[in-house]
Amino acid sequence: MKTKLILIGLLMLMSKLSMAQVCGCTDSLAINYDTNATVNDGSCEYETVIIDVTEIGMLDSLLDGSSSLFFWNNGYWTFNDHNDNCLYLIDSTNATTTESLCINGISSDDIEEISQDSLYLYFGDIGNNSGSRHDLHILRISKESILNHTLAVDTISFFYEDQTDFTPQQQATDFDCEAFVVSCDSIYLFTKQWVSNQTTLYSLPKTPGTHIAQRHETYNANGLVTGATYLPEYQLAVLCGYDYATENMLSALHPFIVLLYDFQAEKFFSGNKRRLDFNYSTRAQVEAIATHNALDYYVTSEHFAASIIGFNLNFPAKLMRLDIRDYLLPYLNRFDTSNHQNNIQNLHRQADDIHIYPNPTTNQLHIHCPQALSGAEYEIFNLNGQLMMEGVLKDNIIYLNNRNLASGKYILVLRKNEEVKTFSFIKKEE
Repeated sequence: MKTKLILIGLLMLMSKLSMAQVCGCTDSLAINYDTNATVNDGSCEYETVIIDVTEIGMLDSLLDGSSSLFFWNNGYWTFNDHNDNCLYLIDSTNATTTESLCINGISSDDIEEISQDSLYLYFGDIGNNSGSRHDLHILRISKESILNHTLAVDTISFFYEDQTDFTPQQQATDFDCEAFVVSCDSIYLFTKQWVSNQTTLYSLPKTPGTHIAQRHETYNANGLVTGATYLPEYQLAVLCGYDYATENMLSALHPFIVLLYDFQAEKFFSGNKRRLDFNYSTRAQVEAIATHNALDYYVTSEHFAASIIGFNLNFPAKLMRLDIRDYLLPYLNRFDTSNHQNNIQNLHRQADDIHIYPNPTTNQLHIHCPQALSGAEYEIFNLNGQLMMEGVLKDNIIYLNNRNLASGKYILVLRKNEEVKTFSFIKKEE
């Protein structure tokens, strides 16, 4: 009888567990949203959407080759892809160039993207329009050395694990790349595939040396992907690019962005994937995207000029702004303890350039923060204000293998000297 009761209990427990997790589309904005789904399986589908674009202004002529954009040192910076070694600060209100910061001593072939972590800028000399390059590499340069006008640079060289043919195929290769992001320990490349208009994810360590770029998933972007930005604390990445068809160039250069969110770890294509098209009056060779608050995105394009079957096309380099609150706030609100939309912006101002990830997490939190907060004291509280964990930050990782820390929402407090930073995160079962 006792054995029978135990068996019944186990069956009931298994039934509850199976009922607790239902895979499906968890995004309420999707056309196939499943109200019963509790686990996002990446199956969400969306209606075609055209978004409005605010053109801030034309970039200065010295930025005709603007190929990257990132938010750093309280502003948006860009870099030309050829024949330049200076960073340029752009006024996001009028597109004028307000400052330059030159890095003497570096040379490149085709720098198409710049990404960053708390200590370094990563300059991607990865442009490969013909697919024939054997010298693909990323320059890792200390932020401190840039600001101090000293040069502290390392080289991260790589090759694609599945490329065996290096025969030049101008604008007909799968091994061109203009977009990448940096995580805690890796670099993630999003390829620019000229023929298929897809993008494939590759990863490599972000340490100096020569590495093999490991191939992961492929996503059909229906266009050329040329830039990326990543907010790991929100499991959110945004790609930018443009449509390109040599047989119909008169209607090409139509920009778009792709929202990637609610994915696990750095499996960027495992969650929601939503393409948003610019209004069709906008034509530009979009090259880069960046944000400082996850809601307002800035995009730069480089100068494009060509003569096609008697028509002279001339699109200037410019700065544009996208407001995509309507598409991201429902998702971002889950990370806001007050559950009010406007507080998302306050959360970003409070956290500055400090990020925590993954979020939700199972057994550890990574703190992506300036060196100044290394060794900070930390405290973790539940939503009732009870202190659950405390300690000193070591290697920017907090291990959550504490039996008292059940699944649920918590508040992380970092303290060093008189500086205090707070964050919310979700702990889930492994």
